[in-house]
Amino acid sequence: MKSKAWSLMVALLVLVECTNCEDPYKFFTWNVTYGDIYPLGVKQQGILINGQFPGPQIDSVTNDNLIVNVYNSLDEPFLFSWNGVEQRRNSWQDGVYGTNCPIPAGQNFTYVLQVKDQIGSFFYFPSLAFHKAAGGYGGIKIASRSVIPVPFSPPADDFTVLVGDWFKQNHTDLKSILDDGNNLPFPDGLLINGRTSNSYTFPMRRTM
Repeated sequence: MKSKAWSLMVALLVLVECTNCEDPYKFFTWNVTYGDIYPLGVKQQGILINGQFPGPQIDSVTNDNLIVNVYNSLDEPFLFSWNGVEQRRNSWQDGVYGTNCPIPAGQNFTYVLQVKDQIGSFFYFPSLAFHKAAGGYGGIKIASRSVIPVPFSPPADDFTVLVGDWFKQNHTDLKSILDDGNNLPFPDGLLINGRTSNSYTFPMRRTM
């Protein structure tokens, strides 16, 4: 009896230890909707995430498990792609149409990602129906774990910079142009983090 009790105690201790050493989890709930945006001073139909354009940033640490529950409140299927994030044994969630099914209108899907052994800046964006031209994108920051030193001094500050061309036309009109075999027109402007390039600045400090 003592032998069985001791074995049971050891098994419980191992189980507790394994539970305590599991990589951290971070949970996100996103609602994807249409909304009015004015990035170039003209009212447009944009794609918002929790009412934000660009969408919320994901701040994580390498080895974090990211659980992102996405509600598609659009009137058409929607699909996220996680640019640069390695998909470990879950390539069906990489956001590429064909390996990842779109989220039907009015339904939700939970992405389960682990940012394993990665550090750096990445971003997510919608990968269907030219939705990216209406928004629905945001930054992903993966920091190094404190137990793994990086070969440089900590920066004075840290910025996420999302830069891209922008059009005043609706994304459905732009998609139709491409579907008809034509080239897109010249962009109407350049956006930095959802604003025009002359209205977004970063504080800089000169060092000698």
